[in-house]
Amino acid sequence: MNDRNNLSKIIIKNNKMLELKSIARPFLGIALVFMLSACSLMTTQHNVCDLRVLSLQIERQSEDAITGHLEYVNTLQASQEKLNQLAPSVVKQISNQYDADKFMHNVDALNADIDVIKKNKKNLNHIYDMHIAVSETIPGIQAEYNLMVDQMARNNYPSAQVVLAKNQVFIAERILRSTSGLINSKDYYTANAADFDADVETFAAYVKAQLEGNPELGVVRVNDPELRSSLESIQSEVEEVLLPASVDIRKISREVIEVNKAMKDIKVKSNEIFDELNKLK
Repeated sequence: MNDRNNLSKIIIKNNKMLELKSIARPFLGIALVFMLSACSLMTTQHNVCDLRVLSLQIERQSEDAITGHLEYVNTLQASQEKLNQLAPSVVKQISNQYDADKFMHNVDALNADIDVIKKNKKNLNHIYDMHIAVSETIPGIQAEYNLMVDQMARNNYPSAQVVLAKNQVFIAERILRSTSGLINSKDYYTANAADFDADVETFAAYVKAQLEGNPELGVVRVNDPELRSSLESIQSEVEEVLLPASVDIRKISREVIEVNKAMKDIKVKSNEIFDELNKLK
């Protein structure tokens, strides 16, 4: 019962975080709509106003793109094309040569960073698909283990085996949090990838130990047919989803870290462009 309560608290907490994020989005959208409306009322410097709005959009779109949705990457690419259409006419309105050079440097940097995201869109999309697969798999694994814990307790299994089964539920939760961190955090933490890999390896080792027995790990072979059926089902999910996902993350971790670095740089450069354009009245 405590395990189920803990899982419920985690779900409620995650839902609240999603609600806060969904509340913040409309306010940003309203601000952009307001600025676009203001641009449409201007009789001069349309390009400056449009580019000012675009700089804010690009920052937001880069954060969306790192989640792996191809539609977000395509939207970011469209904004890049518009950026390159507007920049040549806007830079002519910057009288100070130093500021003009800085403006174009930031535009070039934005282009380079967006190119990094575009180049890695397949990797980003693959991580997103992997996250979905893991997210759909983990709750079933946790449910299986929770049922095993109840059955073990009813059948007076040794406390060490019951504790092990409970611990597998918590490791599964850590796996889920790690994979969520790969696409939902603004920082692609190397720790998320490392934690995911380590937890999957540990989880898989103990599932195998429960099925076969492992004196080194201090795990006794589970002989009950019903419990073994549950473990075999879990092992199948591990081999089909979790272990391949761990391998994939190791393969493309460096590329995704590069994307995250580009996203951070986009935030800095787009804000500098916005500030520079605010000087043009």
